[in-house]
Amino acid sequence: MKIALIIERMDPSRGGEAAATAQVAGELARRGQEVTVLCQEGALDNPAVTMHRLGRRGWLPSRRLGNFVADARAAIAATHYDIVHAMLPVPGANIYQLCRGTAPARREADRRRSSLLARPLLAALGAFNGCRAATAELERQVVADAQTLCLAPSQVVAGELGDYYGRREGVTVVAGAAEAPNVEAEQRADWRQRLRYGLGIGSGDVVFLTVATDFAREGVAPTIEAFAKWYYSRRGKRGARLVIVGKEMPEGYQRHASLRDVGPMVVFVPPVAPLREWFAAADACVLLSWYNPCSRAVLEAARWGLPSITTRFDGASELLAPGGGIVVDSPRDTSAVVSALSELADPARRQQCAAALAGLGDRLNLSRLVDQLLQAYAECVKR
Repeated sequence: MKIALIIERMDPSRGGEAAATAQVAGELARRGQEVTVLCQEGALDNPAVTMHRLGRRGWLPSRRLGNFVADARAAIAATHYDIVHAMLPVPGANIYQLCRGTAPARREADRRRSSLLARPLLAALGAFNGCRAATAELERQVVADAQTLCLAPSQVVAGELGDYYGRREGVTVVAGAAEAPNVEAEQRADWRQRLRYGLGIGSGDVVFLTVATDFAREGVAPTIEAFAKWYYSRRGKRGARLVIVGKEMPEGYQRHASLRDVGPMVVFVPPVAPLREWFAAADACVLLSWYNPCSRAVLEAARWGLPSITTRFDGASELLAPGGGIVVDSPRDTSAVVSALSELADPARRQQCAAALAGLGDRLNLSRLVDQLLQAYAECVKR
């Protein structure tokens, strides 16, 4: 089949949606499909996949979005594709994969994490957010088209399509994928020892890892607060670290940690591609999302055998139900997070979680994901 994958930015080094799309494109091409990525800008180190960069036009984000969607539709009209698979709402696409969840759910998440006093102001400012309004309108059009198959990354997002749009038919849940680490035990041990030496701690001390692309939405501040309370409740056992990986400027969050007397124990590092060295060094993943359709960090941690602490607002929490981690109600439930940190500080408890995660392999591998996509493509071709 001739397949067009549409994504705004193809930069796999940023992780998340772009990294997942790059993996899918590569696997589809490996299976003999003819794959073209349509994007504004970016790069992909895979000669088997064709890149078609449409460029960025317009000063305002809303204008750039509108221009990109128009350019993508023109490119599709100019070339025959058997399947048009879009990661953002593009009217006329065969498949809309809701990698970022639904627009109404993202608005609700912003409202949820704001204070009661700030919510009216947030709603007023939202009315002037042209890009968000444009995205919501495009999504409304796409979801209303019964010919477009909607792919939800979790049951959470599938439920949103029904709740917000009344769309229950033509919705398929296709969870994300994370490849198992192909790393020798000796190499993994070397990474663990080296990074922990750099942190000034021993092999038996606990390292919690947060990998976030949006510090506010993924609860970095509540994570620091809970870590500080847990840290000072340990009665003299002070060899522990919270490592936060992300591109955001960390100065405000460093002050947040310093005000809670855990400044030296909270370490910020820039994104590392791949993250496997930090997964090797860590003991557990913490991602207190206010909203995440299906966090890639939790999926990758699971493939490394690391338990996660996340919230019910993260679609990836569905995979932790058999005992592979701890799901709390909200990032604001500090006492529950502190209890979860204490639980996963216990090596025996982590071993139990790792045993539970070992059974997730078939549900999380890339081959399974691409099999499901090819089934979805075949359904679209039948239509």
